Formats: sequence, C-alpha cells, structure tokens
Amino acid sequence: MSDIFQEVEEDVRRERYEEIWKKYGNYIIALASVIVLAVGGWQLWQRYELNQRQQASDKYEAAIAVGRSGDAVKAEAAFTEIAKDSTSGYATLAKFELASALMAQGKREPAIALLRELVQSSDPLISNPARLRLAWTIADAAPKPEIATLLQPLTAPDSTWRFAAAEVLAYLDLTQGSRGDALGEYEKLAQETAAPASLRSRANAIASYIKANPTGAPAAQPAPAPTPAPAATQGTKPK
Repeated sequence: MSDIFQEVEEDVRRERYEEIWKKYGNYIIALASVIVLAVGGWQLWQRYELNQRQQASDKYEAAIAVGRSGDAVKAEAAFTEIAKDSTSGYATLAKFELASALMAQGKREPAIALLRELVQSSDPLISNPARLRLAWTIADAAPKPEIATLLQPLTAPDSTWRFAAAEVLAYLDLTQGSRGDALGEYEKLAQETAAPASLRSRANAIASYIKANPTGAPAAQPAPAPTPAPAATQGTKPK
C-alpha cells in the first residue's frame, strides 16, 4: 500500500515540476545564461586586471633601472609617466622616485611640492615615509618647530618611525647650534636596542664627534638609510 502512495506522490511532484517549467522555464534558461555570461565576464576582467598590473610592474621596474643608472633626466620622464596613471598603485611609488629624480637635478621646489602632496595621503603607509623624506629634504632650510610639527605623527612611543624621526630632530639641534641637546639625543639613539643597527651606528658616530669637538663646527650628517617606499615597508607589490 505504501508503494502506491509513494507512486502517487511522485506523480504529483512531477506534474508540479512540469507546471513550473511550463510557466517559468524561459526565465530559468535566461537566468542560467546570465549567470554563465557573468562568470565568463568576471574571469575575463580578472585576466585583464592581472595583465594591467603586470604591465605596470614592468614599467616601474624599468624606470627603477633607469634611476639606478644615474640618468636623473630620463628617470624623471619615466616616473612622471607612471605617476600619471591614477589607476595603478605604482603611481604612488613613482611619485616617491620622481621626487628623488627631481632633487638629483636640483629641482627642489617641485620635489618638495610632490612630497607635500604625498604627506596629505590618508594612508599612513604613504604619508609616514613622505613625512620623513620631506623632513630630510627641508632640514637645512626650515626651522625646527616646522619640522617637529611635520614629524609629530611619527613620534608616538609605538610608532615604527619614531627613531628615524628622532634622528632628524637631533640633526636639527646639531646644525642649529644646540650641541648639548644634540649630544643627548644621539647618545640616546645609539643605545636604543629597538632602533635599526645602521641608525644606532650613525648616532654613535655623531655623538663621538660632538664629545671630541664640543665647540667645533657641526659635523656633516652621515646619509640616513633611504626612506622605504610604501610597498617596501610591507614586502609586497601594489595592485
């Protein structure tokens, strides 16, 4: 008896499916077609974006090679072209390199303007290195209060940039005549175990010089380690 009821139930279910198909079959087919097209379009878009990112990466690497060759003029042209592409993350990196190429040619004002633009970024991975690079660029021309204000976001106790910012401020004290303050700041930096070894080494060298020449002319500041570009701080390439 149960088999009869089961057969009847299956017949009823089949009839309902047939009715649904007759009524909505065309819509179901259309929906399936849309899904297939959407999936195919998404895959094509993914391939296109991957190709675009690869092309941007290749152009950036080529521009870096030009910069390393020492031809600042060609480097400026290469990075200017990349910086115009607002759809690529490499455009931001190119602006950092473009600022360096401009400075290498003595074009301070456009380089400073470009760095100030980067400082305004809402992304700290961009604005923080821009602040540090700008501070070094204007260190010999701007008063300490101005640079201290510029670096203030980097000086928090938990900031990974605090030691680099402190080095700039110590340099300002040294070059602006506050040798006693500079000595204390450099000695402190030299003992900061959390600071990069290269920074501690520079700080120790300057502190030694100040102690050996307490009233002499300010020492020339050893070149700081290059400010890492945003992507370099993360160990990844931009998208």
